[in-house]
Amino acid sequence: MKTWILWLSLWSVSGIAFSLWDCDSLAGADQGQSSTKTIMTLAASTPEFTRKGEGDVIELNDGRLMLVYMEFSGTGSDEAKTRFVSQESADRGKTWSGHRVIAQTEPGDMNVYSPNLIRSRDGGILLIFMRQHETSPPTSTHHAWKSTDEGRTFKPWSVFCKGTTYNVCNAVVKRMKSGRLLLPVTFTHETGPGYGGVVLLSDDDGLTWSEAKNRISLPMRGVMEPHVEQASDGRVLMIVRSQLGSIQMSESSDDGLTWTLPKSTGLKSPESCPELTRIPSTGDLLVVWNNSYDPKFFSHFGKRSPLTAAVSRDSGKTWQHLRDIETDPKRAFSNPGCRFLQDGTAILNYWTCEYLPNWAMQDVIDIRVAIIDTPWFYESTARPND
Repeated sequence: MKTWILWLSLWSVSGIAFSLWDCDSLAGADQGQSSTKTIMTLAASTPEFTRKGEGDVIELNDGRLMLVYMEFSGTGSDEAKTRFVSQESADRGKTWSGHRVIAQTEPGDMNVYSPNLIRSRDGGILLIFMRQHETSPPTSTHHAWKSTDEGRTFKPWSVFCKGTTYNVCNAVVKRMKSGRLLLPVTFTHETGPGYGGVVLLSDDDGLTWSEAKNRISLPMRGVMEPHVEQASDGRVLMIVRSQLGSIQMSESSDDGLTWTLPKSTGLKSPESCPELTRIPSTGDLLVVWNNSYDPKFFSHFGKRSPLTAAVSRDSGKTWQHLRDIETDPKRAFSNPGCRFLQDGTAILNYWTCEYLPNWAMQDVIDIRVAIIDTPWFYESTARPND
């Protein structure tokens, strides 16, 4: 049974925000329990901040959730001036409040971009991001800030990759079983068009970073927006955005030091950002992406709809349990970032916009949050190409 609830809530920054709740209640096929999926608009576009999106969430020690995301001013384009803001939830993501500014664009810079949140070994919180300086040539510097008071304040921790073409996505930093941090990034080729991918490694909780021994490349526009996760068999997998019509995946068997040539996962995909994470209670891998492909579409080789989840029970070799999270064909859903809470709930953030009549995407963008119980991901029996 599906229940739709449309409600109005006062937004702490400006005006009124609309929140759309989509609640699925079904029996968990593999888990033997009921499960739900709830979707809400965390922050809607406003005239002052046209675009809201690209965030990451962390569970605080007292059970509250903290989500840091970007607000874009002006046109809302990728080159617009931005700031990081946060909101918190005391009810597992159902409602959010306490809007506050975390970081601003520095004078002379283009913007501040791509928040990543992860626990440090000593229990603090690391906020990893980049400051983009200019587009031609594209240059940025990466930063790690640290909080020792559960996100109330952050102080500089390290600065790395100064003035490089490295570009990081939101919600991609991961900690391996060894304790090593992996941060996948893209870079601009010194000669020729397109992008390549490489993983940065840190064995001292983000104070210093080194580059993996090899980089990865793909044809056409290349490697974009890589995401990594460690499988239950110890291998580390990387999936990337590309123009090749399916999600491409590379593997590492040495904790991220070396990587194989990317190969297709068999999951069709437009040129859009996929998310890869591990389901803690089962050890299975979860991918969230746009399950579509149309090389004749207006842009990006297909619609960024639907937004779909799939599970791998064999460490990324095959995928099953395909299930749509969002399906509106008139909207784009992009840049998903997923973190699991201690109770097994998935908190998925992503941005969404309405397609224009000519099917171009626009920079009038809202950020949404999907709250999904783990059994929900297993309730479909669909496989790729079904």
